[in-house]
Amino acid sequence: MNPILLTKDEESPFLRLDLDQAAASGARDLFLAAAESFGRGVEEVVEFDPGYKLHDDECFEIHDFPISDELIGFCRQPLSAERVDSSDFADLPINGIVGYDFSAGQRKLYFQNFDSRRVLIPGRRFAVLPMADASTFKQLTEPVLLLDANITAVWDNGNLRFKSFHLAKQLFDLSAYFTEATDEQIAQFVTHTRLQCVDSARFVGACNTWSRTKIALILRGGILDHATGDMIRDAAASVEYEVQMVEDRIVLPEEKSELRSLLQFLDEDIYRGPISRRRLLSSGKRQLE
Repeated sequence: MNPILLTKDEESPFLRLDLDQAAASGARDLFLAAAESFGRGVEEVVEFDPGYKLHDDECFEIHDFPISDELIGFCRQPLSAERVDSSDFADLPINGIVGYDFSAGQRKLYFQNFDSRRVLIPGRRFAVLPMADASTFKQLTEPVLLLDANITAVWDNGNLRFKSFHLAKQLFDLSAYFTEATDEQIAQFVTHTRLQCVDSARFVGACNTWSRTKIALILRGGILDHATGDMIRDAAASVEYEVQMVEDRIVLPEEKSELRSLLQFLDEDIYRGPISRRRLLSSGKRQLE
């Protein structure tokens, strides 16, 4: 296997890492073992939902996920891809490495995230390696690229599986499946008839990635469009959450911790355990049939 490097260079987005026979065999074994480890312990596959936090025995899946035909072609016939030279490692913006398996009619791609820490460049990092007697070391004089024993995602004949949204979005464009709330959407949120905001501009400026995510989920769920003032009060009382309201409008707090709690409440993260009756915060939620 000659892995394919993914780069952020528009002129050379895919490059072949040429390996000698022994290294190519080792790379194949590494990716296949990583794929086996990735699937080990996965008891349930969950349709991708950015509002759901996976448990240890789960992974996300997106059906019919598009992968570049060019990348598939290079993985099927690696020698057709342009070779990378070690002299390019110093400045090449690599962000992923792809292994593959097209044996026995399969179409599988194995994706690893990549960052600059996995390239050892003489002069930028001081690295040593053992000489013949194994107790004397010499300085590294050529760039070295490290392959990882873990993978971020598996693409299997159209279906993409991954466990970390944070890592996956560094490799794939998931905007069609998830977007954080834009400034325009936040403006739509704060002017909702069910909400009251003291300073809209300040609120927009204070929103971070987490709050933008929550706001996008709340808007997508349409919960504010259907809930009356009494429904909101009753729901808050049922989980002992104190919601500040002026008539039937929720007052958006300016303190970040208070805003976080409110967004969790509106996204229905707060609930009462059906047996213990304790007030709990969900780590994820999927609607049950």
